[in-house]
Amino acid sequence: MSTTIICVGQSVCPVKGKYNSAGFDAAVAASQEAAILPYNGKQYNPAGRIVLLGEGRLARETADQMILPCKAEIDPLLNEIPLRSFMDTDREYPAETWLRKAAGQRKHGDVRQSESRMQVIERVDRLIEKIQGKDCILVTYPLFLAELLDRLRIHSYVVQRTGMLKIQPLERFVISRKGEHCGGCQHNCFLSNPGCGVGRDKAMRKGLQVRS
Repeated sequence: MSTTIICVGQSVCPVKGKYNSAGFDAAVAASQEAAILPYNGKQYNPAGRIVLLGEGRLARETADQMILPCKAEIDPLLNEIPLRSFMDTDREYPAETWLRKAAGQRKHGDVRQSESRMQVIERVDRLIEKIQGKDCILVTYPLFLAELLDRLRIHSYVVQRTGMLKIQPLERFVISRKGEHCGGCQHNCFLSNPGCGVGRDKAMRKGLQVRS
């Protein structure tokens, strides 16, 4: 199996700046309704693949731009991790502080954050079980995507990405099981399309038909 994961075309995190608690919560809500970045690149052909989208405008509009018209399923497993200010206050803090402290509350199961990290992990694992052995295109959100990538590696998946470091809007990831990974070089090619002689030899030993 091979699954493509697309990050929505707009960050749900507030832009850099200082906020009080009400301002931070309002900025999160506004970012979820902002127009996505324009995209003029390759559109994915979903033929024969299951297309799953997280709920919300950002996921829907991202799919409209990046995936050819198809029947897509809305799946709440792909929803963003809910983000809320860590306390009620008129004092202003940088956006990074709000994000860091909210993440700490999720980690420790604080009821102010509606979904703890353990609940997020359980949701991720249900999604991984759902897509196992299937060819899919997923459209999801950056905070949830970061947890998903970590869990995929734990579950013996190989992750290829188009960018580096922080997940970017419209960034694409391709995942496959380690047994389907070429392993011939650092590019993490698939056995069905290896990028070097070592990978082609490995694929042929497994009796697979290799693309030229």
